[in-house]
Amino acid sequence: MESIWKEYFEIKSYSVDFQQQLKPSALMQFFQEVATNHAASLGAGYDPLMEKGLFWALSRLKVEITRMPQIDEKICIETWPCGYEGLFFRRDFIIYDQDQNVLIRGISAWLLLAVNTLRPQRPNVLTIDIPTNEGKRALADFPDRLMTQTMRTAYFKTVGYNEIDLNLHVNNTRYVDWATDCFQLDQYQNFNLIGFSLEFLAETHWGDEIEMRLGHNQDDADIEAVDQTTQTPLFRAVLKWKVKSI
Repeated sequence: MESIWKEYFEIKSYSVDFQQQLKPSALMQFFQEVATNHAASLGAGYDPLMEKGLFWALSRLKVEITRMPQIDEKICIETWPCGYEGLFFRRDFIIYDQDQNVLIRGISAWLLLAVNTLRPQRPNVLTIDIPTNEGKRALADFPDRLMTQTMRTAYFKTVGYNEIDLNLHVNNTRYVDWATDCFQLDQYQNFNLIGFSLEFLAETHWGDEIEMRLGHNQDDADIEAVDQTTQTPLFRAVLKWKVKSI
């Protein structure tokens, strides 16, 4: 059993933006992949959990970015479980460049849900010994609930095929695409994204009509996705920006 998991990646052209930097949603895909692989190695992967009528659902995420990886760059992602915070299973991440400089730090909070009821389950139903890696943390603070203030509609969208995962829900990596699509080109030309936090509130499905709402100042941006029919908040995000140095 490996209590700390490492994987190596090369940044490909299909994972970068017009500035040749890793897209935030591609970063989320890397996080999802290493978390999935490590959980499987610990006996808590998709198939064993489905046999018990359970599945993992990402609930909260906090990311701090020193520098986004560039196209063709080779990176190492290290991830490890950090025990439990109430019903939340905590998993941390650190991304290193080839010189072992820290590029990105992240904390994720996962819920163990029952397939039939979608209700959170207590960690002890796993009946698996998950390492806690006491004292090893990527960031000190556990992600809090997000309080956002949005003032205008950024855009409307309909959920389609490319956003659906194997559970027929919107994949969590696509929510980051929705959030980053709230901004115009000049935002990315003039500012660096230095961090983001996400909170997932409700399931989203194929065909749902979504309103993306935005509250934005120079340094921070509050984002909320709302179901147009029910006005149910689906997820919230806070993106942090820093003016690019000349």
